[in-house]
Amino acid sequence: MTTTMIRAALLAALCLSGMSTAEEKGPFGGFKHDSSAPIEITADSLEVRQSDQVAIFEGNVIAGQGTLRLTAARVEVYYDQEQQSGDTGAIRRLDATGDVFLSNGAETARGAEGTYNVADGMVTMTGSVLLTQGENAVSGNRLEIDLNTGVGRIVGRVGASFQPSTEN
Repeated sequence: MTTTMIRAALLAALCLSGMSTAEEKGPFGGFKHDSSAPIEITADSLEVRQSDQVAIFEGNVIAGQGTLRLTAARVEVYYDQEQQSGDTGAIRRLDATGDVFLSNGAETARGAEGTYNVADGMVTMTGSVLLTQGENAVSGNRLEIDLNTGVGRIVGRVGASFQPSTEN
């Protein structure tokens, strides 16, 4: 069982290492990270459901790599079955629930739920989403960020608050 739990932790770590963004700045381009940085994941508990190909981290989950941080009450990591060579399966998706918070320096996003689809590099957050960048904030029902391009979209009764520049 210990080997299985370590494998599940490594699978979750590999999931985070696949995140990447464009180098551009803007409301969505700030969600980037250093893929060569070590990954740390902590949680109060870990459950592995091998038959369902899922590892479940629960309780004060914190996942980080470089300056990128993800916190949630629960994170489920879905992976493909092991290959015949004994290699761990590939991560397909990471689902976070319960006060999901994603941050990278001054950029933050908060929502009730979040999904990271590894194959296409998309992060989706739902449930009273709030995106902040410094003192600016945008809210809506759903946030979608393409980590490969930095292109994002907020939908569902969007509200925004922008601070004017203090430069003349």
